[in-house]
Amino acid sequence: MKAKGVGMKIALAGFVTLALLVITAMPAYAQQDITVSIGNASLAPQASTTIPIVITNDTAQNVGSARINLTYDPSVVQVTSVEGNELFDIFESNIIDGTVSMTGINWTFLTTPIKFADVTVKAVGNVGDYSPLNLTINELRDEYGSEIYPREVSNGSVSIIAPAPVPEYNIYGLSALIGLLAVEFSIEVGHFYM
Repeated sequence: MKAKGVGMKIALAGFVTLALLVITAMPAYAQQDITVSIGNASLAPQASTTIPIVITNDTAQNVGSARINLTYDPSVVQVTSVEGNELFDIFESNIIDGTVSMTGINWTFLTTPIKFADVTVKAVGNVGDYSPLNLTINELRDEYGSEIYPREVSNGSVSIIAPAPVPEYNIYGLSALIGLLAVEFSIEVGHFYM
């Protein structure tokens, strides 16, 4: 009877140890989300800027390929060009009104953090207009071709703001500027005749 009780205690101790190992391993795994993100921009009407799409992780993660879509409001902003990371062996993008489809492939792998692409946008809407820049991860694979999970996106936006005001010049400042230019000119003329 005592042997049966000892065996049960050993089995219970083994089960508790295994459960503790699983519980302590879960938080470490859960913190390793890979994130695809794009930033925010504020533009005056008809102005352009370039916003990077970046793949990051808390720990180094190898990425072999990615297929990512970007959607936006084409009445507010237009994507005028997409340049993939020059380290990709293949990078393709397709801009269709309101959506950009991008694919990057590296035959070996790239390690996070990775600049996936630079997206150039132009503000075509009016002051006060706003467009979200929403990312969708269609595929994200490691160097062995296996899908990478867990993963998340961090979306951005473009806001159209009033252009910066042109500085106003008053008559006193303009008079001082003309006076300084006259003094400089007379000094130069004086050196010429000497």
